[in-house]
Amino acid sequence: MTTLMTRRTLLASGVATLAAPSILRAQEGDIAIGSLTPNTGGGGPFGPNITASHKRVADAVNAAGGILGRQIRLYQENSETNPETAVRAADKLINVNQVLAIIGTWSSSVTLGIMPKCQSAGVIQMCTSSSSDIPVADEKGLVFNFQPLSPIWGRAIADLVLSRSIESYALMALNNDFTRSMMDGFIEKVGEDALVQKPFYYNAGQSSYRSEVTQLIEKAPEAVFIPSYVTDFTAVYKELYRQGYAGVVITTSLSTGDQFKEAVGAAGDGIIHGFPVPALNSPAYKQYLDEAGLEDTGSVQHPFGTAGRDQMSALLLAIEKAGTADRAAVARAVWDVTTGEGKTAVYNVADGLAALRAGEEINYSGASGSLEFDEEGMVLGRDFQLSEIRDGKDVVLQRLEY
Repeated sequence: MTTLMTRRTLLASGVATLAAPSILRAQEGDIAIGSLTPNTGGGGPFGPNITASHKRVADAVNAAGGILGRQIRLYQENSETNPETAVRAADKLINVNQVLAIIGTWSSSVTLGIMPKCQSAGVIQMCTSSSSDIPVADEKGLVFNFQPLSPIWGRAIADLVLSRSIESYALMALNNDFTRSMMDGFIEKVGEDALVQKPFYYNAGQSSYRSEVTQLIEKAPEAVFIPSYVTDFTAVYKELYRQGYAGVVITTSLSTGDQFKEAVGAAGDGIIHGFPVPALNSPAYKQYLDEAGLEDTGSVQHPFGTAGRDQMSALLLAIEKAGTADRAAVARAVWDVTTGEGKTAVYNVADGLAALRAGEEINYSGASGSLEFDEEGMVLGRDFQLSEIRDGKDVVLQRLEY
């Protein structure tokens, strides 16, 4: 028996353990969905776009008559990119709002932090988190991750920078679930022999990063790799600049958005950064730009907003496919509407609903990328992009499919 069958069997067996009143409540009235997004904190540059995407999809479906004759009721909470805040919000969403799913969590620490409550209640999770601990902690087949796991980030970024003939590296990272496993993937590709010292970690919110930066560059590596979030990377990079480091600085694109560029100005030129990106020529991505009121610039826009669209779309299509708002049945149906060959390709929720109602099997292909999930609910395949900051703008150096 495959892992997928085991997870689906667990889901099926879990239905019988639910109390009858809970089942009845789940089938009456509005369908409650929780949106838990990082509107402030380290994920603040991305959370509002995720939130807006959830609302746009839900509003469009409601305007067209809803799902199974019922309206979607969206409950929005701000995680603040903080696990403790997120756990309190999840408790409210689960126990007060009685949500079918909590979607939109961004940081791995938040996704993992709320998982025990979601697992206990049988609540579906949809996230853009990358810790390798996520599929391990999901014992009930309820978690669907719309981002590659962070070891894949590390390997992909390393593959992209290896073409630049850099021979020595020093590594330090923010101490969290996301960055620790990313470091492992990066080292796997560049090789331990290329490291001038043992990698180490720092904590967010330190008053100073002087000693950490001194340690990072003391052996004069040709390049440093610092996976992090924008809030801490800004402070770390300013210290690198003060100490006169002249080598190549590599990080994730999460750390180098407008907030960072405004904070460091021209000093940020030369930084190399990478992350997974949407397929810019896909029909779903182009539709997302129209829906969000964005012009097609040929550059990546709203990488996490696109995932928000895909989360809500996949969830609503799964409800329609399941023919019920029962949580376990909907979780099983997520694979049915996103994964597998020989199905009708759809790029938005409206076309997907129409196809399902016509009796067709569908494969929803998303704005953030192709949504093929493995047996653990982790997304398969994603384009990665490496860019360099030049004159305060991101210039794409290379893309690859990973």
